[in-house]
Amino acid sequence: MVSLLRQTESGQSSGYLLERGGQTLCTAESPFSFVNPRIDLSRGGTPWLRIAPNLGASFGGMVRNGVWRTVPCDIIDAGGGKVGSVAKVVEGSWFRRQSSVELRIWNRTLRAYEIGLGRQGMKYPLYDGAVQIAQVEKDPVVYDNLDEYRLYSLDEFGETAALLFALFLDFHRYRNAGEYATKKKNVQYVFTGRKEILAKYDPSFRARCEGRRG
Repeated sequence: MVSLLRQTESGQSSGYLLERGGQTLCTAESPFSFVNPRIDLSRGGTPWLRIAPNLGASFGGMVRNGVWRTVPCDIIDAGGGKVGSVAKVVEGSWFRRQSSVELRIWNRTLRAYEIGLGRQGMKYPLYDGAVQIAQVEKDPVVYDNLDEYRLYSLDEFGETAALLFALFLDFHRYRNAGEYATKKKNVQYVFTGRKEILAKYDPSFRARCEGRRG
């Protein structure tokens, strides 16, 4: 399965569309707010999920057993129940630190890794244990602060996981909250050098996803 998450609005709020096969599967909106920051997801015009920072977890459990968790967020369904969480995780010593994003959703725990390949852009494989289930890709060139993320997944769960991760990534890394831009071009080349991280990237994974349909 291959889908595209497009940012359609940037400024006082960020808007997004998830599309696959010419159809809109989901919309999302993130208002620029210091008081109530969040990402609201809807399907068919009906509220679906919300990603919201967990400030209590930010101050109460940042470091535990040598693992540092930052920018933790809760994932909440339309009824107000917590169905998951997402946070950046840093492990290891100062000289051998490894960072990833931990996504917990519907009783499954996934890890996403950041891999920069220069002009080939950013690759973010998502793993369920030792098995890759999805991948998010981002080009190095962005116009007018409107980012795009290609989502490759083996099934609908993987697509949803990739969507939640991509929105979390954009919220904390790329969204340029409160900034209006026209005729702006941003180029960012990132190179990952650590072999153990590069080993998480499987160039053949995309082909396994491209023939699948939801």
